[in-house]
Amino acid sequence: MKYTNITYDSRKVQADGIFVAISGEKYDGIDFVPQAIKNGAKLIVAEKEIKVPSGVGFKKVSSARKALAELSCEFYNNPSKKLKLVGITGTNGKTTTCYLIQSILEKAGYKVGLIGTINSLLTTPESSDLQRELAEMVGKGYTHCVMEVSSHGLAQGRVYGIHFSVAIFTNLTHDHLDFHKDMDSYRDAKLRLFNGLSNDAVAIINVDDPSSKYFMEVVPGEVITYGVGQAKHELRDTKHNEFDTKVSDVRIREDEMTLMVNSFKIRTPLIGMPNVYNIIAAYQTALVFNVPQPMIKKGIEALKSVPGRVEQVDCGQPFKVVVDFAHSPDALQKLIETFRPLTEGKIILVFGCPGDRDKDKRPVMGKIAAELADVVIVTTDDPHSENPKQIIQEITGKLATGKRVTGVVDRKTAIEKALEMAKKGDAVLIAGRGHEKFQDFAGKKVALDDVEVVRKFLAS
Repeated sequence: MKYTNITYDSRKVQADGIFVAISGEKYDGIDFVPQAIKNGAKLIVAEKEIKVPSGVGFKKVSSARKALAELSCEFYNNPSKKLKLVGITGTNGKTTTCYLIQSILEKAGYKVGLIGTINSLLTTPESSDLQRELAEMVGKGYTHCVMEVSSHGLAQGRVYGIHFSVAIFTNLTHDHLDFHKDMDSYRDAKLRLFNGLSNDAVAIINVDDPSSKYFMEVVPGEVITYGVGQAKHELRDTKHNEFDTKVSDVRIREDEMTLMVNSFKIRTPLIGMPNVYNIIAAYQTALVFNVPQPMIKKGIEALKSVPGRVEQVDCGQPFKVVVDFAHSPDALQKLIETFRPLTEGKIILVFGCPGDRDKDKRPVMGKIAAELADVVIVTTDDPHSENPKQIIQEITGKLATGKRVTGVVDRKTAIEKALEMAKKGDAVLIAGRGHEKFQDFAGKKVALDDVEVVRKFLAS
């Protein structure tokens, strides 16, 4: 029979639809089979044998997630094969690199879709949602799509069966160890993007990252490397091609950065060394798609900001305010290090860590903050089911609290306190949430936008 839709959410089942019972972190899809059937499901797919009413089909599979991905590919007629699809994975830099590539390709005249942290509920949507979104892009005449591929998405098979034209590895640092348990497992999840590439796909890999050798080893086809240090690796010469980029004369100022890439001088408001890497990754990708280098320069320079990514908020105040998504130890360190030489006065840092996530990074981030910032206000991120005060205590740990390091539970109050104490020449860095508009308190969503909090306070 002809099915009308495919989903893992029983509430979204349509008459004559397919329901795949996957196990989530909190719920087992098997428990929602009766609701799916009530809503009109005509095929149930599950890992356990279950009884279904007459007229409803049943298929037992070894992996419901893999089945969801395979059936979704088939249901939506393999849309990824009709697009030039770029997948980006790594701890940091995915979002900005996506925006840069989109900007370049649009300048070159292509219609480009984007899937990622800022515009999706999940960084990498579940496979049926992802296939539907790609199919919609194909239907609207998109030629390219750039997407963030998270380690969770890879580990859970959300991109299984998707055909990537280009895969990018940005970097690998401490994050998400609540889910992956250790760095090797975290790295191995990201490797799935690369060992799953077809022979005609291209891998673009940051060779300045110590983990790059693992990624280069598993790629079945061509590898293109990039970096600022231009580190060497024994595999590099065997798979390297002519599209290397030469980076020089990087100059970072308060609100703009210039750098030479090959013979082209690029001027951008995206500042900091992490953005140098993001720009080079995007540059390499554009070369793979045969975009002329003058057009690449125009595309990079056309991107003025990325929501919540080193986003400077200027309301005429005599000090800098920066909102950034930095929520890993490495990202927090690089954020502070970017603004230290640009700041005449004090660096005042506001940040927190989410609940129910990677507890090991809390004291690490607290130590980095105390060592590199002048004033640290530790506050809430998304507490989820945890006690916010306990999270703050675990961040500050053995640090001497007082004038330099304090804890303020309410994030809005913490931001306002930082702004209130800021003087001319200081920099207020607000880290961890970036573009996000809500905090999660035990499932209750509370509206909070760091940028808006800053604007309202400075306006008053």
